[in-house]
Amino acid sequence: MKLGLDIHGVIDSNPESFAFMSQSVITNGGEVHIITGGSWTTELENQLKDYGIKWTSHFSVYDYLVNSGIDSIGTIQFPDGTIQKKFDYDLWDTIKAGYCKSNKIDLHIDDTEVYSKYFTTPFLLYKSSDDFEKISHTDIRKHM
Repeated sequence: MKLGLDIHGVIDSNPESFAFMSQSVITNGGEVHIITGGSWTTELENQLKDYGIKWTSHFSVYDYLVNSGIDSIGTIQFPDGTIQKKFDYDLWDTIKAGYCKSNKIDLHIDDTEVYSKYFTTPFLLYKSSDDFEKISHTDIRKHM
């Protein structure tokens, strides 16, 4: 099995369960791909290790777009205070789906519903009880 996991709103909302899941998949010969919108940093990697998350690959939408030389359309600030380049939403929303298709992911778990329409890979929309308090990036768009 090749499993794709989002971090923000998924892994960080229930780290014990996703640690168990990631360890189980890898122990049984599968792959776990951490697929995140944010930049892949040492701090993020250490957070995942502290959670007990195991992975075989990782992919950052943000890093991919920056490294591809795609022009940004400004900057965006997230609820946690992080400021980063902003990219065209029609492009941004397709990147995880493209990664999963290219890497033959069997199941991707994410908390951003708008991404699902671009997936051919099975997509599990994950909602934790914390989501009722959380402002997703989709909501931020509506209010900007």
